[in-house]
Amino acid sequence: MKYSTTICAAALLILSSSAFAQTSSVSGAPVPAAPSPGGMSMMDFVTGQMQKATLVEADAASSTRIYGGRPAKPGAWPAQVGLHAAKHVTDELESLYLSHFCGGSIIARQWILTAAHCVVDPTGKTLEPEEILVRTGSTRIVEGDLRKVVRIIPHENYDPILTDNDIALLQLAEPIRNSSGPVGAIPVAPQGQEPPKGPSVVIGWGKDDNNRIAVDLLETDIDIVANETCNEGVKTHMVRALAGQLISFGLRTQVPEPKLDEAFTIIVNSMGNMITDNMMCAGVPSGKKTSCQGDSGGPLMVKRQDGKWMQVGVVSWGATSVNNAGEVTCGVEQTYAIYTRLSNYFDWISGHIRGR
Repeated sequence: MKYSTTICAAALLILSSSAFAQTSSVSGAPVPAAPSPGGMSMMDFVTGQMQKATLVEADAASSTRIYGGRPAKPGAWPAQVGLHAAKHVTDELESLYLSHFCGGSIIARQWILTAAHCVVDPTGKTLEPEEILVRTGSTRIVEGDLRKVVRIIPHENYDPILTDNDIALLQLAEPIRNSSGPVGAIPVAPQGQEPPKGPSVVIGWGKDDNNRIAVDLLETDIDIVANETCNEGVKTHMVRALAGQLISFGLRTQVPEPKLDEAFTIIVNSMGNMITDNMMCAGVPSGKKTSCQGDSGGPLMVKRQDGKWMQVGVVSWGATSVNNAGEVTCGVEQTYAIYTRLSNYFDWISGHIRGR
């Protein structure tokens, strides 16, 4: 999943700006680029993580990538696709797992739904269609069919700072007609339909908590919760990060502790909600079941009354922490994960598919 916007990352960007040091207020400082892992695009960050990981078969609970997940049965999710960095795909089989960087879903014969942050770099530039290959037809990351992309359409109001309107469409070069494995489109939540609170499923080939690559698609059961619940958890996490950064800043610049306390109180009391109406939350309170880096763009689904699955969300972002080895990890307690709320975008999606 996308690396979340943390106080730590923002502080480093501000402190590195020489222009900021010459101003007398925050309003005079340049707006930093969108927070991103190492300043890289999601494609380069996740494929870089893949190069460092160990390949394992996902045949045990310890071999999970979606946190707390289990291997999906072959053909279980025919709409799931993987996005691969074309520059890393070679004739070698292992290139298929080294090149994976995001997920997506088939919503029509020639259209893939994913997250905007998967296809827009930190400078706001949209990736070129030839940079991406879409893999369909298999729950195994080293199998399936690679398909070319002719058009990438991120939402015109995508905000990389807030990760708002985090949705994009990929148009395949050709409609899917033949496949080496099961493929099928998944219906998207109708415009304005409130997602039901309660059970849902998220799937993906994303990052594991032990820095390992599972060949098989992972799935996990989570609950959709109210945005208010999620907001409180994320705020608590951000406040902890802020406290640590202010202490570090104060020690380095010799700002008296009472002044740091004053700044801390002002900032905390002024914090707004990070979860917008275009987002929704799902997970478990412990954080042990969730999506992570590499799952971005994949589907969050609920089962309809007729027993069929419907996509209600797109894996977008979440709170992260750094372990003792300096690695970014997911599964932060009480924070849940944040998904793009698809019921706000049904008309936008259908308009592009119909060419309006």
